[in-house]
Amino acid sequence: MLAVVFFKDPLILFLTGLTLLVLFFWYFATEIERRKRNIGTVLLLGICSLCLLAVFPPSERLKGGIDIVGGSAFSLRIQPKEDENGDPMPVTPEQVDEAIRVIAGRLNAMGTAEPLIARQGDDGILVQMPGVEPETAAEIRIILETVAKLELREVSPRNNEIGPDGKSLAQRVLDGDEVVPGYRAYKLTQKDEDGNEFTTPILLNRRAALGGSDIVNANPSTSALDAVDIVLDNPGTDKMIALTKNMRPEIDRIAIVLDGIVQSAPVVQSVPLGKYFVINGLDEPGETKKLANALMNPLENPLVVEQERTVSPTLGSAFVKQGISSGIAGLILTAIFIFIYYRTAGLVALVALMVNGTILFGVMAMFGFTFSLPGIAGLILTIGMAVDANVLIYERLREEIENGKSLKSAINSAYEKAFSSILDANLTTLIACVILIAMASGSVKGFALTLTIGLIASMFSAILGTRVLFRWGIDTGMLRNLSFLNLIKSVNFDFLGKAKTCAIFSVTLLVVSLVTFSMKNKDALGIDFTGGTVITFQLGDEVIPLENVNAALAKAELTRQAFPQEQTIPNSGTLLTIRADTADTKNIISILRTEIPFLGETGNDGKFLRDASIEEISATLGGSFLREAMIALVVGIIGIFTYIVLRFELSFAVGAIVAVLHDIIIAIGIVVLLGEQLTQIHVAAILTIAGYSINDTIIVFDRIRETLLIRTGEVRDVMNEAINKTLSRTLLTSSTTIVTVIVLAIFGGAALRDFSITILIGLIIGTYSSVFVAAPVVLWWSGRKGGNLRKDVQATVIAAEAARADGVEA
Repeated sequence: MLAVVFFKDPLILFLTGLTLLVLFFWYFATEIERRKRNIGTVLLLGICSLCLLAVFPPSERLKGGIDIVGGSAFSLRIQPKEDENGDPMPVTPEQVDEAIRVIAGRLNAMGTAEPLIARQGDDGILVQMPGVEPETAAEIRIILETVAKLELREVSPRNNEIGPDGKSLAQRVLDGDEVVPGYRAYKLTQKDEDGNEFTTPILLNRRAALGGSDIVNANPSTSALDAVDIVLDNPGTDKMIALTKNMRPEIDRIAIVLDGIVQSAPVVQSVPLGKYFVINGLDEPGETKKLANALMNPLENPLVVEQERTVSPTLGSAFVKQGISSGIAGLILTAIFIFIYYRTAGLVALVALMVNGTILFGVMAMFGFTFSLPGIAGLILTIGMAVDANVLIYERLREEIENGKSLKSAINSAYEKAFSSILDANLTTLIACVILIAMASGSVKGFALTLTIGLIASMFSAILGTRVLFRWGIDTGMLRNLSFLNLIKSVNFDFLGKAKTCAIFSVTLLVVSLVTFSMKNKDALGIDFTGGTVITFQLGDEVIPLENVNAALAKAELTRQAFPQEQTIPNSGTLLTIRADTADTKNIISILRTEIPFLGETGNDGKFLRDASIEEISATLGGSFLREAMIALVVGIIGIFTYIVLRFELSFAVGAIVAVLHDIIIAIGIVVLLGEQLTQIHVAAILTIAGYSINDTIIVFDRIRETLLIRTGEVRDVMNEAINKTLSRTLLTSSTTIVTVIVLAIFGGAALRDFSITILIGLIIGTYSSVFVAAPVVLWWSGRKGGNLRKDVQATVIAAEAARADGVEA
């Protein structure tokens, strides 16, 4: 109850947020240690309390997507209007907003689960209906695609005029034998006394006299089962009067046109007509209610369903178990590692991890963000990434203690030196995530959103949260010394001396990757990009041999070969997945239920015991998704390149971009080489690899820059020294994240397994490239024209300090 009152009162929420913001800036502005400690404590407790209030009760505050709780999702594309010449006009943001408003009104009128509606690109809309039964999906699709564009048009008085050829004027216009300016021929379907349908031509005025915007109310008629009573607003009433005042009673007619189809053309019984009229001839069950609902929420632009996805609640429940198992296992392994390796400091890091999780869940609940399977993947990967900032600080702390500093002085120095690396590494990853959120859609956007919140939370908990805890420990005398394990000893390895060997190795991998992808061509792309349907049956403990499935599919007349696959979910059973052409969906489900008795079993209520979850994918939507992702990647690389040039120097930016492209190409090549087809989840993984690669590379670069500014000697030797100094951090954080990803691969199911294997490949390649590719490229680029990297770095630092000084003076 407290949470509901708190979050429903905008003033309380605003004042709380403003107070925390003031405390945040005050914390970094003050130089007094005791005050900084106290402000940080209040800030830490305040944010955690706010997030805990936002989360409880979790069953109400944390929203699950359809892949978690089951339901249906539709990806819609808004069709453009045509101008006077019949050419399509661009879809405007206002038209998208109007379509979203209309869709919400229609779905809410159904009284089903609360719809989740979001934009997709410039002219797309994603509609999710969590908890909706598969049987209701077809009805929802019809409701979404119904335009309900109502028009009243005058029927030409010459409609039935017979010409020399014996045809009516309407028939001659319909056949193209004659043109009547201002009029157009339509077809009118009617029924005779025996109920048989017949079609006649009808000539209507091209200009509609009034339309759906003039309707103030529409309800199923109380006097006829096949009719809808319409009530016009005052302007509509005036238009109706203007239309009918000069008509001849019992002779002239008005046509009622809905979505371009003539519903009826009744004779005017009396003139003028006014506020009320009736649409009849609606014979299908429930048609009057659907039409009345659509007329009250008319669409300006038609909508086309490009992708339909239905997930049964039982399948969603199985995925939830997988996500929870993966999260718990990853968290436990990470916690054990941190505690064993860093001991007392490890306990502080574990508190930071809990703060990180509290903030992440709190923000997701506070803003109503939905948890999806890719979102859960981002959440679990955040656990591994949250360790990175702490490892950076603790490895710096180890160096400062080894240099003979007191504990308090060592902690202060470690945080100051690690801050730059943490900020640069996380900001470059955040640049990629923010661009994905802004430009991508669907699963990629959900993943990037969760990862963004997690990154910000981990920076807050590591930089501020752990620092506050250390301050309290030192000030109270509870923390007198710190000791760590040191499994990765300091070495003096000549990394840059292996540049030629590594260049040959990398070029070989790049060539193999590019050749493999070009040879497979379209076969390397899954139905996410080529279009099709994924049909999934949950089998429980039953195992159906794939040869039996293939034998059943062989009996069906399919337009394209279908690809069955079985996968086992720990503690949940087996899934049978078939990837096929959309046109074959019903045929495949029918033949499998017929030929495989287990799939055809029904309960006492007549419903099938094994649900068929269906995900329909449009090739157009897949192409749009891939295009959005590629544009987002290019824009992200440009953004990262610009940031590195400003913060470091051009040579570092070139090295970072070469490394990230190296990692992406090789990761894609290895995935395709393993026989996998690229799907949307692979795209999300590839884009994440780009973020990881940049993160690793920037941390190495930060240490190189720092060392170049304080050490003399050959640039090559100084760079080697810096890389050796960061080696322990690189191996520790990569190992921790790799372990977390392996947990995903084991417990994550097929979708998350594909994701995690791709990430695993990227992590290994990225760790290699940050040391053996990025740094050599920096050295080569800086010296290719006789340049000096140290002087370039010094010039960049001086320019940055001058800019800050000018800003202070201003």
